[in-house]
Amino acid sequence: MIECTDKFIWYKKHRKSRKKRCFIFLLITAIIICSYLYYHNVICNQIFKICEDYSYSCSTEAVNITVLETLKDGVKYSDLVNIEKDNNGQITLMQTNSLKINMINREVADKTASLLKEKLHSGIPVPILAFSGISFLSGYGSKISVKTVNNVSVICTFNSTFTSVGINQTLHSIYVDVVSLVQLEVPLNNREKECKTSILVSETVLVGKVPELYLNGGLFGK
Repeated sequence: MIECTDKFIWYKKHRKSRKKRCFIFLLITAIIICSYLYYHNVICNQIFKICEDYSYSCSTEAVNITVLETLKDGVKYSDLVNIEKDNNGQITLMQTNSLKINMINREVADKTASLLKEKLHSGIPVPILAFSGISFLSGYGSKISVKTVNNVSVICTFNSTFTSVGINQTLHSIYVDVVSLVQLEVPLNNREKECKTSILVSETVLVGKVPELYLNGGLFGK
């Protein structure tokens, strides 16, 4: 009788111990899963938001500095577009200077990428409380440098708009559009931030009727 009782007590303790181990295992697993989800969906979003805003600011500054430096000697409208008219003064042909435009595109893209990499090389300053994932605390605390930038690439293209400013008078504005792609990476997560900046390069008032082909954006292949 005593032997049976001892076995029963041992079995009961063993089952209780096994349930306790299962409970601890499930609890730890739940904590790990919840921690990962909180990190991935809350903390990462908070860190990426700060890094994206900083990257955008640096990108805009880099583009402005680069374009100003590239065009410091000035670019005339005639350097970019050649216009031909008929005997009545009507515009018959508008032709872009592809060599000059490609040269500016390449120079702006290369210099912007180089300057942006330099600005982001040392890391992005992130307030330490941003790692709590609590939005209203994200701007507080000492800032630490976080190296999240994995790669930087820059694409540069020309664009233009036509605006009627009077009878047979059209304002032709030429812009350089710079798109910076910054790849941000933190452990177990990564994103790409696209920063677009458009800067006026040159403009002039065209006298005469502008063909519909160019009014519809065909001048720069758009």
